[in-house]
Amino acid sequence: MSEFVFGAMFDEDWRRLRYYQEREEWAPEPFKKRPRLSDLTLGILGVGDIPSVIAQRAKAFGMRTLGFASRVREVPGFDDVVADLPRVLGEADVVVNVLPSTAETRGLLNNGALKACGTGKLFINVGRGDVVSEDALVEALDEGWLRGAVLDVFATEPLPGTSALWRHPGVRISPHIAAVSYPSDVAQLFVANLELWLDGKPLRYMVDLDKGY
Repeated sequence: MSEFVFGAMFDEDWRRLRYYQEREEWAPEPFKKRPRLSDLTLGILGVGDIPSVIAQRAKAFGMRTLGFASRVREVPGFDDVVADLPRVLGEADVVVNVLPSTAETRGLLNNGALKACGTGKLFINVGRGDVVSEDALVEALDEGWLRGAVLDVFATEPLPGTSALWRHPGVRISPHIAAVSYPSDVAQLFVANLELWLDGKPLRYMVDLDKGY
């Protein structure tokens, strides 16, 4: 999933390069003004195992990492973890949602919440689609709070052909493929958990049915 997130970030430059290539135009100047990753803050909604890996990858690029969670705590890869959503949206240059779908997170970014982004943020959703509604995303893009939205997950999948997201110029859509489970990965985890179970030890990546993830 971390590869998807950073691919989405780098894709902005490649799309601009393609624009000039199609016009057979040598244009280095626009790219001399773009910020370096080491000057940016990555805001991640959720601080579990997957967000922690994304944050650690971001640190390798020199990025500042700010996480949003229900409680403040130290998490590998994060410079800070806070329970203040507007702060994370406001301080981040790129916002990545990795939150699960729970009673507390559904609609979390609706009702104008994304206004806290300020202006021109990039939003990447690889968590769950019902954390933010289609209307909230379109509003944020049209108002300029977001410069773009990279969406891998949706409240309804497959995304209906009637959705305005398909045609919005600020949206890039992928069909829920940010984190593909490969047989080799599943097999390794199964074997590791089987050994733990046989030894009477706690299993890895247990789902808490009360929390919903």
